[in-house]
Amino acid sequence: MKNILTFTTVFLFSVCCLGQTKEVVYNNPKDSTTNYYFAFKPNGQPKGLLLLLTSFGENLQIASNETDIQKVAADKGLITVFASLQHGTQTFFVDSLSQYTLDKLIADIQKKYAVKEKPFYLGGFSLGGAGVVKYAERAYSSISLTKPKAIFAIDPPLDFERMYLSLEQTVRQSKVEIAKREADYFIKRLQYEFRSTPQYDKKPFQIMSPYSYSDTLQTNIKTLTNCPILLISEPDIIWQMEERNRSLYDLNTLDCSLVINSLRLLGNKNASLVLTSGKGYRKLTGKRNPHSWSIADTEQTLYWLLQY
Repeated sequence: MKNILTFTTVFLFSVCCLGQTKEVVYNNPKDSTTNYYFAFKPNGQPKGLLLLLTSFGENLQIASNETDIQKVAADKGLITVFASLQHGTQTFFVDSLSQYTLDKLIADIQKKYAVKEKPFYLGGFSLGGAGVVKYAERAYSSISLTKPKAIFAIDPPLDFERMYLSLEQTVRQSKVEIAKREADYFIKRLQYEFRSTPQYDKKPFQIMSPYSYSDTLQTNIKTLTNCPILLISEPDIIWQMEERNRSLYDLNTLDCSLVINSLRLLGNKNASLVLTSGKGYRKLTGKRNPHSWSIADTEQTLYWLLQY
């Protein structure tokens, strides 16, 4: 991976939507797939910023069509930005380069839209949600990074040691080809990102993961004791067993419940877990999938964020 990130001339265009303006900003005129963002601006000066990170493999066009949170946010005066980071749809989000890219992007957006002194909220789906939690941990333990007033994540994987062991089990036992292919890819990707396996050395997993069950000191997650956090998951275990041959151990719901329970025990009174049922559908295909943007009720999520 590249170790240096260069922000170049910004190219943009705008289109008008009902109650908002969509602006597409490319940081590299020769690349329309990475380091760009969609900004949905409300009428008038924004009252705050909501920055959203997508799932792995998902481009901004798909993400912004899978949820209507930007429309609800515009009605409340927030500018909503869907961001693509340095590797586009292949960004891993929790690695150091992704986090550095996010640091720069937040500062750039706050300056461009004059919202640096206004409320900043951060949210994401799936692996993007993991990147959200990781950034918040860093921000709440730093004096130089912008702290989000509140964060939310939709079904994020948070303990990558648990995820790795789950993926190995899927490769060994699953009879669903799509699940086996996905598991095989992510095993290789995790080995690359962590330069290790949990069986060989779990320390890299404990350091980089937003949450680590095996880290009894709770090193990373305890930095969020004062950060309002909302995690949303849909644990449709019957669908998962029948369609993907997965057990509860294989679901991100496990990570979400552990994180919220740990934070509450640490004294965070603004740590919330929402478990949904029957809401997970992909708008693009109309197919059932509990791992979807749609499990988050946009009105309720914005209401929760704006309490802070």
